[in-house]
Amino acid sequence: MRQRNEEVTKEKILQAAAEVFAEEDFFKASVDQVSKKAGVSKGIIFWHFKTKDQLILEVAKKSLPLDIVESCLKEKENTLECIGNKYLEKYDDPIMRKLFLHTISAMNIYKELGDDIRELCDSLVKKISKCALNSESNEDIIRIRSFMGGLLCYVVNPPNIDKKTYVNTLIKIALAKET
Repeated sequence: MRQRNEEVTKEKILQAAAEVFAEEDFFKASVDQVSKKAGVSKGIIFWHFKTKDQLILEVAKKSLPLDIVESCLKEKENTLECIGNKYLEKYDDPIMRKLFLHTISAMNIYKELGDDIRELCDSLVKKISKCALNSESNEDIIRIRSFMGGLLCYVVNPPNIDKKTYVNTLIKIALAKET
C-alpha cells in the first residue's frame, strides 16, 4: 500500500512539474511552484527527486518521442504511419508540445538529453529506415530524417493541414524512390 501511495505521489509531482515547466520553462520555474501545484511539500519532492535537475530530466525525457518510436518499431507494420500519427497525437497536448520544445532547447545544458535526442536522430532513425524501408542506405536514412523533421516542423508550427493528410504526405515523400 505504501509503495502504491509513493508511486501516486511521484506521478502527481511529475504531472505538476510538467504543467509548471511547460508554462515557465525549466529554468524559470521553481520547486516551490511545483510543490504548490502538486499539493505536496518541497521535502516530498526532494525525497523523490534529489535535485531540481533530476526532476527536470525525468519530465524532459517523457516529452521526447522515444516511447513512440520504440513502440511503433515493435509493431513492425505501417511503422511510418504509426510514428506519424502517435507523434502528432502526443504533441497535440499543448503541455507536451511546450515541454518538447523546452527539452530541445535544453539539450546543450543537459548532456543526457542531448544524448537521447542524438540517439533519436541517429540509431533510431536507422532502425526506422531498416523497418520501414528495409534499408539503411544513406539515401533512405535521409528520407527518414526528412520524415522526422517534417513531424518536428508540425509541432513547432502546426500548419492549417489536417493531420491525416499531413502524415500521409510525409509517408508518400519518404517512400518515393527516384527513377
